Amino acid sequence: MSSMENVQPSSPRPTPSSAVTVGGGTPTVDFARGKGVWLWDRKGRKFLDCTSQSWALYLGHAHDEIQQHAAEVMRSFWHVHQGFATDSREEFAEKLLHAVPRNEHRDIYAKVAFTATSGLAIETALKLATLNRPGRSLVGRVQGGFHGTTLGTAQLSWPATDDVPGNRRSLSAFAHMGVSSVTLSFPDSNPDIDDVARERAIAVMNLELDAVADKLVAVVVEPLQGSGGQREVPVWWLNALIRRADKEGFTVVFDEIQTYLRTGRHYTQPELLRPHFIVLGKGLCGGFAAGAVLLRSDIDGFPGGGTYDLHTFGSSALAHSVGIKQLEIIDRDDVLNNVKHRGVQLRNASAQMCAQATVFSEIRQVGLHVGLRVCAETWQQRASLAATVRMRCIDAGLVVGLGGYDPSIVKIKPPLNITADETSELISRLTEATAKVPV
Repeated sequence: MSSMENVQPSSPRPTPSSAVTVGGGTPTVDFARGKGVWLWDRKGRKFLDCTSQSWALYLGHAHDEIQQHAAEVMRSFWHVHQGFATDSREEFAEKLLHAVPRNEHRDIYAKVAFTATSGLAIETALKLATLNRPGRSLVGRVQGGFHGTTLGTAQLSWPATDDVPGNRRSLSAFAHMGVSSVTLSFPDSNPDIDDVARERAIAVMNLELDAVADKLVAVVVEPLQGSGGQREVPVWWLNALIRRADKEGFTVVFDEIQTYLRTGRHYTQPELLRPHFIVLGKGLCGGFAAGAVLLRSDIDGFPGGGTYDLHTFGSSALAHSVGIKQLEIIDRDDVLNNVKHRGVQLRNASAQMCAQATVFSEIRQVGLHVGLRVCAETWQQRASLAATVRMRCIDAGLVVGLGGYDPSIVKIKPPLNITADETSELISRLTEATAKVPV
């Protein structure tokens, strides 16, 4: 295989601003405007956005109805102190709770705590876990997980841990200022795994928990890892974790910040698994910053009085109202069904690319949460090849993402309302881009 290190993109990156310091991200284009799944740069070039801008714009850019609704809300007000109730906050909480499928446990989740951002929502869940499990302070995480970059969440994210070599631990400088954590091994996610292998994986988890279970306040886990390489944690393993948690007295926090709605469902089987907390963010409110935590019915909310979790923008009338409107549009237009159909369309095309080309070797997908793993012999070659694919996609007018923990993954996460024709165009541009990658 030829080396990718010396391949230069034909579209140079913009010159960084001298007035701005950015703590993350990989900028490639200066964008000027967007509409639907499309973006235009300052030179008028058109790009199909397969990132939904950090996976946050479920209905795409400048959606007409969201735009009109937000303007209507802003004629009344858009910011209210967290201590004051608003109709939109109450209605949004009810809609999030009612989205949990019903079974014999009608009130699986009883309350919602709202925050200003996704990372703060993780911290809120940990605060609530601590209040409900006093005397415990250790937090568990799963290898490859990413739960934020705040001082409270840094130690729970792979760039602060020995998940990766020392030269990739960009968050390690802050780890000592956050929570104390312990890492659980990522289980075998092969869908064809047999019962013996399942029991072996559960035994590993139980062995890792044996030494710390009485100290754990919570284990935070993404049922489908995003930055961790688009890896799906098996339901049987999650079920075993939650059973152990209920037995030992710690809690389980499902981080569904990236997967809410994107997988073609609201949440990851809460009616069966019943995690203590479900954390939401990113696309929750149509591109307006907000986070939310669903509390299982046997978990107490914050006590009255005192200052436990105060967020200046935790009661955004604008964000919550847009969140309601987004759910109404998604329900009316059967968007979750579209997610499933477009996911199949992408999977079929990706499978053909894997079979015919040497760039991609594996598809990791649930709905429109898609990752394509590049094919190369060594880790360094895979990371370099994926970065080259990303730049060739930019040249072809396609904006894709890359994995963090596993940089050999090319991420494809377009808006959920992408059409069949737009998906065909996505596939065409991806095919064009990969055809220009030397292997």
